[in-house]
Amino acid sequence: MLRRWLSGLSRQQIDALEENSDALSEALTPFIPDAPQLAELVALPLFPRRPLTVDPRSDFRVPGRKWEQILAFAESLPYAGGPLLEWCAGKGHLGRVLAQGHGAAVESIERESNLCRTGAELAARSGTPLQFHNLDVLSGEVEEVLKPEHHAVALHACGDLHRRLIELAPRRHSRALSISPCCYHLTVDEIYRPYSAPGKASQLALTRFDLQLSQQETVTGGRRIRRMREQEMIWRLGFDLLQRELRGRDAYLTIPSMSKSLLQNGFPDFCRWAAQQQGLPLPENIDFQFYESRGAKRRLEVARIEIVRHLFRRPLELWLVLDRALGLEEAGYRVTLGAFCEKPLTPRNILIHAKLF
Repeated sequence: MLRRWLSGLSRQQIDALEENSDALSEALTPFIPDAPQLAELVALPLFPRRPLTVDPRSDFRVPGRKWEQILAFAESLPYAGGPLLEWCAGKGHLGRVLAQGHGAAVESIERESNLCRTGAELAARSGTPLQFHNLDVLSGEVEEVLKPEHHAVALHACGDLHRRLIELAPRRHSRALSISPCCYHLTVDEIYRPYSAPGKASQLALTRFDLQLSQQETVTGGRRIRRMREQEMIWRLGFDLLQRELRGRDAYLTIPSMSKSLLQNGFPDFCRWAAQQQGLPLPENIDFQFYESRGAKRRLEVARIEIVRHLFRRPLELWLVLDRALGLEEAGYRVTLGAFCEKPLTPRNILIHAKLF
C-alpha cells in the first residue's frame, strides 16, 4: 500500500509535503500509525527573547537571513553576566552583537587568520571591543583559552567542532555553554559515539550516512537556490547512470563538490567535468538528453522514497541533541533545551543551554 501511494505522488505533492511537517505526518499515518506521536515528541518551546540594542551598522557584510539568525540566537541567550567566549567565530558577527547588546567582554576563537583579520576590522569599525584568538578549536592550545569564568557560545558549529566544546567545557569547569549544533555527520568517527549513559546503552549504531538524515531539511534557500540544488541532483543522477554503463560496473562513483557556475553550462559540460575528475574517458556521440531525462525520472523516484525517511529527520536530530544534553547533565550541568527561532528562519534552530551547578 505504501509503495502504491508513493508511486502516485507528483513532484508538486512531494514539495508540499516537504514544506509542511504536519501534512507529512498526517499523510503517512495510515502506513505509520506512530507518525502523530513523533510530531508531538519533537515539539520544543521557544526560548524567551529579550531585544538587544545593537549598532545598526553591525550587519555590514552579513546576509539578511544569517543576520536574523544571529539576532534570534543572541536575544534568546540566557545570559547571566560575565565574559563570553565565541566558539568557531568566523568574522565575529555573533560576538559583536553580544558585546554590544549585553555590554559583555567577548573573546572569539577562529581558525582562519583572514577571518580573524576581517572580524577585527569589523569590530573596530563599530567600536566593539572584541579579542580574537587565531586557533583551531580541535587543537590542544584552545584548552588554555577556555576558562572557568567563560560562558561559551557556538552558533551552528559543525560536527566535531561543537563536540569538542561539549567535551572540553566540563574539564575546564566553564560556568556555562550555549550551543546550536549543526552538521552532526561532520565527524572523524565512522560510527556515532554517544555522550551519555543512555546513549551508550542504546542499540542504535548510527553511521555518518545515517547522521546526514537529520540535516536534510532545508528551508533557508530561495527559489533560485532550490532550483539549482534540484538541477545538480538530477545531473548527478544522470551522470551516475552514464558512468555505470561506461565502466560496466553497477557501483556509485564519487564526484566532488562543484562550482555552481558549472550549472550554467548544460548537462554535457557537467558530464565532461565529472568524468575528468575520475579520469573516465567519454566516447563520442553520447545521447546526453537521454541520460539527463533518466536522471530526472530517477530523481522523482528518490524524492518519493525520501518522503518516508524525512518523517524521521527531526526525531533523529532530537535524539542526538538529547544525548548531548544528558551528557552535560552527567558532567554536572543544569541543561535547558528549546528553540531560538521558528523553523522557517532555519531548521537548525535548537539551543542547548547548560549552566554549571
